[in-house]
Amino acid sequence: MASTMFSLPQLPDLIRERLRFVGPGLILAMSSSGWVGLLTLLGLGSDYGYQILWAVIAVLVYKYAFNKGIARYTVSQGENIYAGLRRVPGLRTLEAPVIGGIYLIEVMSHGAGAMVAATLLTSILPIELPVRLTVILMIAGITTILYHNSYPLFKKIMVVSGVIIVCGLLYTLNSLYFSVPDIAVGLVPDPGNNEQLFYIGSIMATLGTGLSLLCYSMWLQKEIKEGHGEDFFKKHMPSVSFDITLGFLLLALLSFFYLTIGFVVMNEEGMPAFENDLTIRLIGHMMNTVPFGMTIFLIISFLTLFVYLIGAMDGRARAVATIIAQTMNLKDAEDRLYRGVVLLFAGIFILFAFIGDKYLVKDLFTLAMMVFGLVGLLLIYLDRTLPPYARGSWLWYGVMATGSILFPVASIYYAMLW
Repeated sequence: MASTMFSLPQLPDLIRERLRFVGPGLILAMSSSGWVGLLTLLGLGSDYGYQILWAVIAVLVYKYAFNKGIARYTVSQGENIYAGLRRVPGLRTLEAPVIGGIYLIEVMSHGAGAMVAATLLTSILPIELPVRLTVILMIAGITTILYHNSYPLFKKIMVVSGVIIVCGLLYTLNSLYFSVPDIAVGLVPDPGNNEQLFYIGSIMATLGTGLSLLCYSMWLQKEIKEGHGEDFFKKHMPSVSFDITLGFLLLALLSFFYLTIGFVVMNEEGMPAFENDLTIRLIGHMMNTVPFGMTIFLIISFLTLFVYLIGAMDGRARAVATIIAQTMNLKDAEDRLYRGVVLLFAGIFILFAFIGDKYLVKDLFTLAMMVFGLVGLLLIYLDRTLPPYARGSWLWYGVMATGSILFPVASIYYAMLW
């Protein structure tokens, strides 16, 4: 009996071990709750309530499994997932132009997110600033933070922001009315409702993003350093899984929060979703029924978008720098490549904050969804090459195979129904 129970002296050690690798999963969650996902969920809550809640859960389950596969590869092999993908037959020469190219294009869509975040910031600040100037100042601040290439500082910013967001979410959710029957109905798919196909595609494209999940491997590698192998895997993989679980629980909480806000604040008032930041600002004004509701909602929304931007820039910059270094055998120059890509992405952020459009975003999501599904199949292949102790369960293979097939199919429907 004693061997199966935790004594009090053992408990602090267990907690210390579980918290040892906390960070990458939370960073991933914060950098995956982007402006399109936020607005998509507000719009879905406004138009449909909880009717597509089941799709939100299904997408999160698949992307959670996707991330667990990346984590198992990284911890067992001691290298990032991009190095693993290069070992897939025929992909060595395609990785850089395909994945690196999509990351570069994705940054263009983040420019619109920067504009929304800047608009929210101007609503919070006690002084008046032009939105475009705010965009430039905000991106300059993010670039300054990342240019030093300090992962500990970056991690601290992301985790502290996550704690503030969670506190604000719980406070606000505690003040809202929940309809349990509506939530229960939303857990059951309605296959006969063809109108929801487009919105399901939107959820698949935006919730938790797609190929940016691969960036998790870069942050995890910073945590495990040189550690890998069977003993290291068996000792620390539960702690890595705990971090991933925390991250996806936060992403699920954010998703439920914005879906609920759209439903409670707008749907019950008979109001449809509007364009971009207008929806957020309108909801902010309507949240005045909750003490400090408008201020808290605007701060949460801004922080969500801000950490999304900084996480998106850091993860993709690290990934692009790593892919270039691995492709051209320039590992000694990886740090300089990272700084150069950060500066490039900052310029693209600002440029497309002013000239980006929704059609570019649609085309990008269609392409990214298709490639994401194909990468899921490649992840299954890589998993089969791992030692037996590091491989996924048959349930994991089933979830991955199903999602990896559905994503390319959904991308076609998504493009056709736009």
